[in-house]
Amino acid sequence: MSVIDEDSQTNTPPTDRSAWCDTYIYASDNHDTMLRGLWASEGITNANLYSMLEIFCIFTDTFHLYDDRKQLVGRDGLQFQPGNYFVVTNGRFLHCFHHWPLLTANRFH
Repeated sequence: MSVIDEDSQTNTPPTDRSAWCDTYIYASDNHDTMLRGLWASEGITNANLYSMLEIFCIFTDTFHLYDDRKQLVGRDGLQFQPGNYFVVTNGRFLHCFHHWPLLTANRFH
């Protein structure tokens, strides 16, 4: 194996990065469908989490998050806690980007 091959293997993150996450976002209608995973680092608020989902996912209507205890997670400044969350909406879930759509390497060539 060449040095270039070794470097690309060690610097390329795995396709499934869920092992690096302590928080998982699921579709409420199918708890087996994980939409996103992330690390709940210090300083992230519940409002930040809602904002992130508005960037990564496309819904046809307003959505809310519920935790494992089926408690509504407010769009507030409280510290976001690690765990499982479920997206609930009266509309439909259309898409969730797993990569930044405009910042992939092939866009710069």
